[in-house]
Amino acid sequence: MDSYLELVRHRIEDRSANVLLNVEKFGEAQLRFTVRIFADCLDEDTRKRLLGNYSEYLTESEIRDFVKGFLPTYTDYAIAELEEKKRDGERFDPPWLTQEEYQEMAVREKWPLIAKNIKEVGLLQLRRELAKTGLLLRPYMLSDTGFNESALEFALYFDLQDRLDGLTKEELRSLAASVAPLVDQAVSKEAGEECEEILRRIRLLVAKAAGFTLDTQELIGRLMERYPREGPPGWKTRELGKTLETMSLKDLRLTAFVHLDLLTTEETRDTVSPFISRWPSFFEIPSKYLRELILAIAEKIPERALTFFFERYSGGRMVMTQGASFFVWKLMPEEEKIERLREDNARMDQAMMARHLARYLLSGTPEELLDAGRQISLLTDKSFPMNHGSILKTLGGEAGGDRLRALYDEVSILSLRMMSAPESERQDLYQAVRARIALAAGISPNKAEGGS
Repeated sequence: MDSYLELVRHRIEDRSANVLLNVEKFGEAQLRFTVRIFADCLDEDTRKRLLGNYSEYLTESEIRDFVKGFLPTYTDYAIAELEEKKRDGERFDPPWLTQEEYQEMAVREKWPLIAKNIKEVGLLQLRRELAKTGLLLRPYMLSDTGFNESALEFALYFDLQDRLDGLTKEELRSLAASVAPLVDQAVSKEAGEECEEILRRIRLLVAKAAGFTLDTQELIGRLMERYPREGPPGWKTRELGKTLETMSLKDLRLTAFVHLDLLTTEETRDTVSPFISRWPSFFEIPSKYLRELILAIAEKIPERALTFFFERYSGGRMVMTQGASFFVWKLMPEEEKIERLREDNARMDQAMMARHLARYLLSGTPEELLDAGRQISLLTDKSFPMNHGSILKTLGGEAGGDRLRALYDEVSILSLRMMSAPESERQDLYQAVRARIALAAGISPNKAEGGS
């Protein structure tokens, strides 16, 4: 029978072979997640050496090529660490745990070991484990071995690690010593309100140590948000340029529609008209010039995206003005948030506001407004221009422009409060916002629902 060391070595090798066999099928987010999983099992020096200039802002093909070269080297590292840790036998206490073993163990299994051997746990590993406890949102996560990897889907995990790096060795170990008995208490309660309250205390303890005044539950952003949250200058245009080269004429036209949807009427006149005026119609523009048009728009508005008009309520991204960083926005008083939103709204024109309101009417949930694919699909939905036109006709124009702006400001405040409310309440609040838009625009519920 194979020894534990031999079994694990074979598993590591088989996993590597399986990933490399399927890597061509991975999408961009899955590729980034693959790197996150393995990078979470590297010590600091090896991490710098193996990751090098890797960035989550590389293009999909660049990340795929990186994974192909990175994974064999990582596999050698993981096997070497395994052999080093188990050379004197199968020991499963710190410091004899491998980083992969930490990643594979449930919270309820490893924290008693950490509590007994805090001084034997490496500081990087301690930061990782504490950051993960800061993401313990539900009792089942204490026993779920998949929790360690699922935590990697959130940029907050890396934010917590980075901020905990500012603690001294003594402060870090003291924090772990405070968290450990709370984990033990939560495990003993198994589930229910008492367990939920203990988990909240753990999150607040880790949040405070990381310099946050809110429960980490309030700071969680979107799944697989790139980290760091701000990319290098020009990364979007660079990535877009490479993607455009692979697109068919049909996809280029749809991409152009997406970018046109981000512009005000004046911006369209200034940036787009010189391109379109050279051909009898938009649909006769050749691929080469569609690429140039799309890149011209992207260079003019590099900080705009299709879902930002709604993302701003939960994350501080703005459409027309400079956004706030994610954490600054989360900690900002509501009055200041409303002021920032109104400043952003003031820079929009009637056509842009009407498009945003039409998207509310054709999106059944807040999640759909955050789904770029869903929002792109509306551009080919006949109900979208119909609702957009109805809103402009009823509320816009020279005589009624103030009514449209007043409604948009009202919707902005309602949306902000909706996204700040408990998740269980959001759908009802969202339906109320949609009903308010439909009533103000004189659009019946059936027309508001639209169709593909």
